[in-house]
Amino acid sequence: MIARSFLPFLFAIACLLPAGAAGAQEGTPDKPVRIGFNGGDSPGIIRLKGSAFTAFLEERSGVSCAPVVTESLSQLIRALAESRVDFAFLSPLGFITAEQVADVQVLLKSVRGGQPNYWSVILVRRDSGIDALDDLKGRRFAFTHLASTSGYVIPMSRLLAEGITPEEYFSEVLYAGGHSAVIRMILDGTVDAGATFADDPEGKVGAWTAAEFLDPAEGRKLKPIYFSDPIPGDTFTARRALVEAQPRLVAHVVAKLLEMGESRTGQTILNDLYNIDSLAEAESADYDPVRNAFQLVRNR
Repeated sequence: MIARSFLPFLFAIACLLPAGAAGAQEGTPDKPVRIGFNGGDSPGIIRLKGSAFTAFLEERSGVSCAPVVTESLSQLIRALAESRVDFAFLSPLGFITAEQVADVQVLLKSVRGGQPNYWSVILVRRDSGIDALDDLKGRRFAFTHLASTSGYVIPMSRLLAEGITPEEYFSEVLYAGGHSAVIRMILDGTVDAGATFADDPEGKVGAWTAAEFLDPAEGRKLKPIYFSDPIPGDTFTARRALVEAQPRLVAHVVAKLLEMGESRTGQTILNDLYNIDSLAEAESADYDPVRNAFQLVRNR
C-alpha cells in the first residue's frame, strides 16, 4: 500500500541510487515502459489517445514509452500479472482486483472538476414521476455490467444495504453493457431507471451530459434521484515489482504525470483520454469504500 508519506520516500530513495542501479534498462528505446489502457468498446480510438498520452510523457520525461491497448479490463489486469504491462489506468474496481491477483501498487488517481472522486447515480426520465428509490418498486432497472464500479458495484451495494433484492424489487433487471447504453435504455423507455456515474454530487456533470454519449437536449430529459458516497477516482497503477526494482524511474514518471495537469497540452490529452483534468497522489486505503461495497455484493 502506498501511504501518503510513501511518494516523498520513493523520491528520496530514488535520489540516493546510482544512475545504473536496479536494471535501468526499462524506459530506454530498447525496452520502453509499457502503459496499459482498457480499450473497451472503442479500442481504436483509445489506441490513438493512448499514443498521444505516451508521446507526451516520453517527451516530458525522457522515458521511452509504448501504449498497450487491451479489449477488456480483465485482459489489462492479466497483462499486468504477466508483466506485459508496467503501468496502467484502472478503474477503482479494476485496481482492487489487480491488487489481489497481479501485485500492483496505486500511484495516482484521477481528478475531474477539482474533485479526486466521482459518484454513482441512478437516473430516470424527468417526466417519469419517479423521485426516490421507493418509487422504483416494480419498475424496470438497468446496470451497466458486472465489472463497473459506478454502474454496478456501488449502486448494488446501496440497494442491498437498504434491504432491496433487485431481482425481487424490480420487475426486470437488465445489464446494458456500458454507460451510454444505460442512458439510451432510459431515454427510449426500455427501462425506467439505471445506474451510471456523475463527476460532481450536484448532478451538473455526468454520463448524461457527456457529448460523446448523447445530445445535450436529450441529457436534459434525465435527472438523478440517488447519489452514492464519493468514490475515489480512476487509478494510475504500477507493477509492484517495478516500483521496488526501479524507484528512480517510477518517481520520475510520477513527477511528470503530476505536472501534466498543469500544462494546457497535458490537460487536453488527459481530458481527451478519459475526461481527466489532472492526477493526484493516491494510496490503497483510499479505495476501502470500493472494497467494502464489492465484498457486500460478492457475498449476497
